[in-house]
Amino acid sequence: MNSEKLKIAILGGTGNIGEGMVLRLALQNLMAEGVKNDVIIGSRSREAAEDAAKRALSELENCGFDTSRISITGSSNLEAAQAAEIVILTIRFDHVLPLLNEINEALENKILITPVVPMAKDGDLFVYKPPTEGSAALAIQKNVPPSTKVVAAFHNIPAGKLKDIVKCKAVHDALVCSDDAEAKKLVMKLTEHMGCLKPLDGGPLKQASTMESLTPLLVNLAKLNRLKDLGINFS
Repeated sequence: MNSEKLKIAILGGTGNIGEGMVLRLALQNLMAEGVKNDVIIGSRSREAAEDAAKRALSELENCGFDTSRISITGSSNLEAAQAAEIVILTIRFDHVLPLLNEINEALENKILITPVVPMAKDGDLFVYKPPTEGSAALAIQKNVPPSTKVVAAFHNIPAGKLKDIVKCKAVHDALVCSDDAEAKKLVMKLTEHMGCLKPLDGGPLKQASTMESLTPLLVNLAKLNRLKDLGINFS
């Protein structure tokens, strides 16, 4: 797999975090020397994915970027997964397992990135609700082919800052966990090229539960303190 030329499918790319991922990964074609990412937005509706791709390209053009060097297309979740080398799941946990069942064969020998966090409302706040496997990442690994390289990343990234491609220069730390060293290295490189994130090695996939559990904490802190777009920085 050539790390400088990749087809990347973002399943659920019409949602908040997905939209930011689309923009940041597409912009790497302009910001990182030698990089050429073909970004494919996946959705249950091909039409919705195609519309999202058009909106992303229009937003980049309105911000003054040269979209002739940027590739963003839309497709169904299955077709996007089939076409890609890297698949990113930006959907709610309760939709993950049915989707994995639908695209299972398309994930053979591919990198699967999960920023998925299983959480639920408890009164006015959120709590971490991991499955019996211990984390969303481990549940996902259990339900994909053995050849799929699962990487847990991007859980604690503020969607607003990810989408703010013009003003946001702040760098947040992004933890990356995987049992596959090469897959982890590649995802960390992609992360670094986003321009607003600093990748940190979070260890093996079993450590993903710690990363996932930080997300409801950040959401709760934002609500209780009237803040927004909180991220994590270690120093």
